[in-house]
Amino acid sequence: NLFQYEWALHKGPGGAWQWRPENYNDVLTVPEAHDASKKTHPMMLTTDLSLKMDPAYLKISTRFYENPEEFALAYAKAWFKLTHRDMGPRRRGLGPEVPAEQIWQDPIPQGKEVGAAKVEALKASALKKLLETLTLSDLIRTAWASACTYRHTDFRGGANGARLRFAPQKDWAVNRPAELAKVLAKYEAVLKELGGGMSMADFIVLA
Repeated sequence: NLFQYEWALHKGPGGAWQWRPENYNDVLTVPEAHDASKKTHPMMLTTDLSLKMDPAYLKISTRFYENPEEFALAYAKAWFKLTHRDMGPRRRGLGPEVPAEQIWQDPIPQGKEVGAAKVEALKASALKKLLETLTLSDLIRTAWASACTYRHTDFRGGANGARLRFAPQKDWAVNRPAELAKVLAKYEAVLKELGGGMSMADFIVLA
């Protein structure tokens, strides 16, 4: 309907401004809400018409109008995100129709399991090297800042991915950006010196 007709502004039954086809008496195609045997003309809101009148929106609307399969796929993806955004990672999905992992699910590569003996050895070595220039308060504050963003409601945030290293978290005033930058630089140097073997996310918590 949006592209099929030219639209004219008028006041609807409730007194609000709406849009209807210029030849609205000739396009009685929409069933009445309370009597399907009767037909009325289609109507649009100004927000609907913007999809046709705005040059940027028009390009998108035209593409979808001419390629309905592309629109159906985009709509399905948007609807899936809308209804699943707060459900956490893909592994929480059930059934054979769970789609591939989406970027908005914050995918994290599968890590390697580190044995208990190696963990203890790394912890002892790391703590000694970190405390050469940092304090225990620095280590505790960094671990807390990394973990405290976790939300059980949607399983987002937390230490996974060590997102404390990146914007916006690294720039939050509560994380003391200048101090945090020095701490993280030391963490990276020590982890590299120890030969890696674990992710930065694990190393922050381990320390």
